Amino acid sequence: MKPVIAIVPKTGQNEKEESKFCYALPRFVKAISACGGIPIVLNNIEETFQPADLKEILNRVDGVLFSGGPDIHPGIYGEEMLDCCGEIASERDALEIPLMQLAVQMNKPVLGVCRGFQVLNVVLGGTLYQDINQQMRSSVKIEHRRDKPEEEIRPMHKVNVIRDTPLYTFSEGLLQIGVNTMHHQAVKKLAEPLRSMAKADDGIIEAAYYPEKKFVMGFQWHPEYLGLEDNISEKIFCAFVDACSQEK
Repeated sequence: MKPVIAIVPKTGQNEKEESKFCYALPRFVKAISACGGIPIVLNNIEETFQPADLKEILNRVDGVLFSGGPDIHPGIYGEEMLDCCGEIASERDALEIPLMQLAVQMNKPVLGVCRGFQVLNVVLGGTLYQDINQQMRSSVKIEHRRDKPEEEIRPMHKVNVIRDTPLYTFSEGLLQIGVNTMHHQAVKKLAEPLRSMAKADDGIIEAAYYPEKKFVMGFQWHPEYLGLEDNISEKIFCAFVDACSQEK
C-alpha cells in the first residue's frame, strides 16, 4: 500500500468572499506522488481546525511534510517581535506547532522545508534569527532572500555538507552542493536533539536531522523548486516517502 502523507497548507485570501482558503504547492504534491506517496492537504482554517483532532489525524497518515511560508511568531521561542520580523501567520502557528510536537513524539516521519525546518527547530527548543541581515554577524556575505522566479529553480550558493549524515549519503559523498535560497530568517540556536547536516559559508545552518528518530529532517532551501531532476532533491523526497512506507 502507498503511504498517505499530510502536507501542511499555505493560506490564501478569497477577496470576493472575504474568506481564507488552504492549498498546497503543486511542486510538493507532484514530488510526493512521483516518489510513491499519496499526498493530502491539511486544514488550518479558523473555527474548523480542532487541535484536539491532531492525534486522530496522525493516526491516519504515515508522515507529515511541513512546507515553507511566513515567519513564526517570535513569542513561541521566547523573544519579543522586532521590526525586522516579517509577516506572521497565526493560523499556521496554531496548527503546525502542536502538530510538529505530536508528530515527533509519535515518531512519525517528518520533512520540514524552509519555515518547516524552522518550526522543527523551535518546537524542539531552538531559536531563530528574526532577520539574517540585521541580526547575524559574519565576514562572509550571502544574500539568502531571492524573490525572482528564475532564482527559485536553480542553485544560488553553496553549502558545506557534514560527513556521516543523511545528507552526506544523499549527496553521494560530495562535501559541497549548490542550493537555492528564499528566506530572511534562519536557525540561530540549533535545538539540542538536532544535528547539523550542512552549513553555508556565512555560518547559517542549512539542514539538520534528529538522529534518534526514524526520519525527522529539515532543509532551509527548497528541494521542491529544484525538482526531482536534481539528484539530491529526488533522494530527499524519496527517502522521506520510503520512511513513510515503513509505517504501513
